[in-house]
Amino acid sequence: MSYGDSYDYSALDYPYNVSDYYLVSTNGTDHLYGLAHVVNLYLIPIIANLGIVGNLCAFLVFLFSPFRYFPCSMYLAALVISDTGFLAALLLSWMISLKPEITQTPGCCHIMVYVTYVCSFLSAWYVVLMMLERYIVVCYPLRAPRIWTKLKARIALCSITFIAIVMYLHSFVTTGSIETPYGHICTSLPSHLRFVAIFTYVDSVITFVVPFIAILFFNLRIIYTIHNFRRKHHLIQSTYNSNRHQVIGVLSQAQIRSTKMIVLVSSVFLLLYLPSYAMRIYILIKILVQDDQPFSDVYHRPTHIAQLTCQFLYYINFAIDFLVYSLSSRNFRRNVTRLVRNVFKRQSM
Repeated sequence: MSYGDSYDYSALDYPYNVSDYYLVSTNGTDHLYGLAHVVNLYLIPIIANLGIVGNLCAFLVFLFSPFRYFPCSMYLAALVISDTGFLAALLLSWMISLKPEITQTPGCCHIMVYVTYVCSFLSAWYVVLMMLERYIVVCYPLRAPRIWTKLKARIALCSITFIAIVMYLHSFVTTGSIETPYGHICTSLPSHLRFVAIFTYVDSVITFVVPFIAILFFNLRIIYTIHNFRRKHHLIQSTYNSNRHQVIGVLSQAQIRSTKMIVLVSSVFLLLYLPSYAMRIYILIKILVQDDQPFSDVYHRPTHIAQLTCQFLYYINFAIDFLVYSLSSRNFRRNVTRLVRNVFKRQSM
């Protein structure tokens, strides 16, 4: 296949503006496209704003409450930062869909695409690192303090962040504002379509395929190990009537509860992440197989509607951190309440 000569890969990488482009260019009487337009116009800003507020609240809990001593709190704090960055870029893209002339602001397109790339990568890999630590703690509890220290965790976080910052710098060269019959859009520059085509495949692997397999493996191993642990120690607990907060063997109930929360967080991530990237890979495979077909035949209307639906779930993934933490952890809810009370006490003084 001759990469990049006939396909607009921006439809896969920068869906915010391209979605509006296709909406405008189709029959306005199509109710599915009308619904997609309503979602883009009204729900996207609501989700983004609520998500940013919730993420900032969660970050304050991780920073200023006893929850900062919670296992994996460092990863969770990093995750809400990257998710907030993505939502901020999403809000900017929504503003561009309303006022395309914003794309002519110097650096606007570059920054939006760059932040989206970086935050998508970091959100996936922060979850991988978080699950790796839980995997080591649960599956190798005696060796965990030597295998995965706090210093190593910080180094891993900084390394992943550095890789993302450097790897997506090409966005400042390969993307820009292009004028179309439907207004200006942020998209891949024609002179760099070949590179963008190849990079789209690479990015799909390192941002979705590898993290998905890793998180799924860690989750299954952790669930199996905890189930085995509880089954083996059930008889001992019944016989000796152990206190439920006492350390049993090498894992405490507190560790198990914290691990259950992390597993739930990563599972929600997988469920909301999967549809969008599965659709993306499906389209990429169709492009490879039907390399002699025009883009409109590969990226036809039903496919576009399916992609819009999957993207909506993908956006929700970045906005529900606070909700997931609140539902899955009593300790998190307790610290939120304590933090709110402290704020009101200081204001009343």
